[in-house]
Amino acid sequence: MSEAAAETPGDVVPAKSGSKVLPIILVVNTLLLTGVLVFVMKRPSAQAAGKSEHSEKAEKAEKSEHGAKAEHGEKGEHGEKGEGEQDPDGPGPTMRLDGFIVQVRSADGDRYAHLTVEMEIGSEGDKKAFESRMPRIRDAVIGYLSDRTEDELRGSEGLQQMKEALTKKIDEIVPGHRVRGLFTTEFIIQ
Repeated sequence: MSEAAAETPGDVVPAKSGSKVLPIILVVNTLLLTGVLVFVMKRPSAQAAGKSEHSEKAEKAEKSEHGAKAEHGEKGEHGEKGEGEQDPDGPGPTMRLDGFIVQVRSADGDRYAHLTVEMEIGSEGDKKAFESRMPRIRDAVIGYLSDRTEDELRGSEGLQQMKEALTKKIDEIVPGHRVRGLFTTEFIIQ
């Protein structure tokens, strides 16, 4: 026992096999971790897989619903529907009408309205018709806003009247294509 204590640190010979084990373990560990990360990143999440199954079921239900409408002779999008009836197809595609900044009529001086609107249209096929007439649509919105006073645009009643008037103008610009709704996403009067 005293001999072991008497040995100096210089006399101890390090084991060569132990010095190679640590770098090998680090390399193997890094490769395994990289493989797990690649596997997790490439694999679709369970939530996304559930959504895709749900969307496939919804598409099948929608197709069968359209087939039932055709069999019963029910009118489609442009057909006869009551004003208050809910559209069973759900929300349609939207188009953004960005950044209208218009000087409104005011006796107090210069007043400006900043407005951004989302326009819900009847179908994806209608987008091209609306996109091709976008300069006319923007001109109609600017013309409408510039003819209004700030009091006419304020409040929920003013916004509702603006939406109804703009929907009517857009329907005149793009005949035969349905505007299902206008949604104000930004509105400021300064």
